[in-house]
Amino acid sequence: MSEQTVDLIRKDVQSAKNEAKKNIQLPVREVEDMLALVDSLQQQTKELGDTAVRQGQEMIRLQGLVNKHLQEVGYLCEQLEERDRKIAWLTNELGE
Repeated sequence: MSEQTVDLIRKDVQSAKNEAKKNIQLPVREVEDMLALVDSLQQQTKELGDTAVRQGQEMIRLQGLVNKHLQEVGYLCEQLEERDRKIAWLTNELGE
């Protein structure tokens, strides 16, 4: 890149900065309000993220309980089937 090109880029950047300063003159109060809003939104985002993590952990815990209870239900169903088989066998034995 030649020196002339670098100088043109520097002039363009500087003139863009100058133009921005002319066009954007926000009062300090508005800037402070915007910064406060950004801070508030960041805090809300953090809180929502924390809540999502807690809820995800609770869902995992509850899924573990559901799985445990499903295993218990399966075991109880097997026990009922065994009982029904015994009742049927005893009924058959007594009926003869």
